[in-house]
Amino acid sequence: MNKLLLIAGGSTLVYAGLALMMGVLPGITLSRTKPGPGVKPLTPIEAEGRAVFVANGCSYCHTQQVRPLAEDKVFGRPSAPGDFVYQTPELLGSERTGPDLTNIGARQPSKIWQYIHLYNPRAVVPESIMPSFSWLFEVVAKAPAGVTPVPLPAAYAPAKGVVIPSHKAQALLAYLLSLKQAPLPQAEGSAVPTSAAAALTAPAQSAASSAAQGKQLFTAKCAVCHQASGMGLPGAFPPLKGNAAVNNADPTLHIHTILHGAHGVTIGGVKYEGAMPEFGSTLSDADIAAIANYERNSWGNHGATVTAKQVADVRANGKVGESSAASPAKTAAPAKAAASDIAQGKELFTAKCAVCHQASGTGVPGAFPPLKGNAAVNNADPTLHIHTILHGAHNVTIGGVKYESPMPEFGSTLTDADIAAIANYERNSWGNHGATVTAKQVAAERAKGK
Repeated sequence: MNKLLLIAGGSTLVYAGLALMMGVLPGITLSRTKPGPGVKPLTPIEAEGRAVFVANGCSYCHTQQVRPLAEDKVFGRPSAPGDFVYQTPELLGSERTGPDLTNIGARQPSKIWQYIHLYNPRAVVPESIMPSFSWLFEVVAKAPAGVTPVPLPAAYAPAKGVVIPSHKAQALLAYLLSLKQAPLPQAEGSAVPTSAAAALTAPAQSAASSAAQGKQLFTAKCAVCHQASGMGLPGAFPPLKGNAAVNNADPTLHIHTILHGAHGVTIGGVKYEGAMPEFGSTLSDADIAAIANYERNSWGNHGATVTAKQVADVRANGKVGESSAASPAKTAAPAKAAASDIAQGKELFTAKCAVCHQASGTGVPGAFPPLKGNAAVNNADPTLHIHTILHGAHNVTIGGVKYESPMPEFGSTLTDADIAAIANYERNSWGNHGATVTAKQVAAERAKGK
């Protein structure tokens, strides 16, 4: 009897030890994990959308974990423990019937695309086997004031009325768009290879291989909206077939759009509200040139060939440099680049600055300073203006008024070109007349530090 009790007691100790090693100690370690850079708790509507995501079984087919493997690079950088601090329980998943969603908010930020895809996935991805979540939407005779109906292709739209998202659909969208990775210092695969580096490893790349690369990249990153036919979706995503920018002898606008994305643009008399993501942070100059050349040589298009050097110039300066063999047909390039730079700046300003400084640039009296007529914004020397956007500000006095509210820094999340674009939008809006800011000036100010 004593032996049996001894054995039972020993077994209990063994199980307790296993529980300690397999559950308690890892739990203590994980509880000390700090949030990764830029990782924030979900907002109430994002948390509600996460519940909708779980309730509808989305995690059965979609993972949220990027592995440190070459085939996963299309989804983002490898996942890190700090990415999941505010996601409990984690929705890592184990099946990829559909793509990983870790970075979907950055890869596909278009609300319009997401709504169409949820209503009927085949409307944007003909080969999709994902079920339709049409019950998350309502069909009404007329959209209520302030509500934009989902611009479904005719083949998928109801016979009568228009489709609008329900509250659950809006919450689910908010959650999906919250899934964005913040860059990690020296993260694997985080650096964008330059065209020069690519040239060292593949100096003799043939035109045929470049075309094949362009088609592969287009299929993976662009066809979901613009379609394999280049026809886009009427009213939702613009066509590339016959597109003026794609066929223009001057490729500046075409390159700029692939690099920096677009939002609220008018093409062929149609305004497209959907946001096109930027690819400059994830693709090399050679990759972007390959995509551009595929689009310029497909569907009957006849645009001039784009080189990686031209992409590098637009990436650095917002326009094709003088060294890019400019022809008389390219004399308008600087003006086009300036216009696209201002458009990019407006988009970024609206997303990141207008909530405090207001779309009118007048700020909020006593709380957030005006940019309209602001001395730093209009100064011929843009140093203070650039420094403020890069590093933020706190307890500053402007026009005799002290502003206590801290302004966040954007240097850790925006590129030099992005910050130059914001500055130039502010310097050319609301009657302001500040000198143009270049990405090179931003880089120089960034190098100085705070």
